[in-house]
Amino acid sequence: MKKQYSLALWWWAARWFVHIWVLKYLEENNIEIKELSGTSMWAIIAAMKACSKTTDEMIEVAKSISFIKLIDPDLSFWLLKWDKVLKKLEEIFWDKKIEDFKIPLKIMATNLETWESTAFESWSLAKAVRASLSLPWVFMPYKIWKYSYVDGWVTNNLPVSVLSWEHILWVSALKEITWPIETKTKFLGIEFNKWFFDYSYRVWHRTLLFMMKQNENRSIEKAWKNVKILTPDFWELDYYSFDKIDEFVELWYKLAKEQLD
Repeated sequence: MKKQYSLALWWWAARWFVHIWVLKYLEENNIEIKELSGTSMWAIIAAMKACSKTTDEMIEVAKSISFIKLIDPDLSFWLLKWDKVLKKLEEIFWDKKIEDFKIPLKIMATNLETWESTAFESWSLAKAVRASLSLPWVFMPYKIWKYSYVDGWVTNNLPVSVLSWEHILWVSALKEITWPIETKTKFLGIEFNKWFFDYSYRVWHRTLLFMMKQNENRSIEKAWKNVKILTPDFWELDYYSFDKIDEFVELWYKLAKEQLD
């Protein structure tokens, strides 16, 4: 019998590359995707899959994106406006609507006014993905009608609950950190306290990871469906490793082969 899965996947910055290769494994092994849910950067991949793009086409798009060129400083209320990202998404998806796809697609975002997780199942694909990409404190929230939306991971970074098919493939790109935050550094053999902004960033980063891990744990506790979870060891690969797509590819393709055969 042909294997069938719904996919619930999410980002961690550069780690969105790896999901392409989970999809490639599914393609090569004729495993059918029944529905898709995506949060943040994964929403881009989910959207491309719903648009019937092949994994080779996804890789071409991923390698063509220059994140440096997408930076548009704001500094009034947020660090980045993210307007250039919306323009890039419109170049990729044109005027496509979520509700027009053969594979049901749900793009996750968080409503700042109601504190609720929102699954966009209709509306402009590019704008829904833009809303899901709005990392709090960094990127400007996306205004939709009277509501403002931020990144979907705030409330539902692994959106299993919005999928109806009983067999779900759940891929987490979260790297767990178990070592303490370093407060000291060495230069020419002399030990110094870490620079204020460096230490503050590490605390902020650790806080985000903690929030996302708790979010994942809640999703696991509530999952009643037949869920298969892929959670690899990322070695030195991190959320900023945009130049290491080939390493991500090797890691995740091997993991999919080992756990899904």
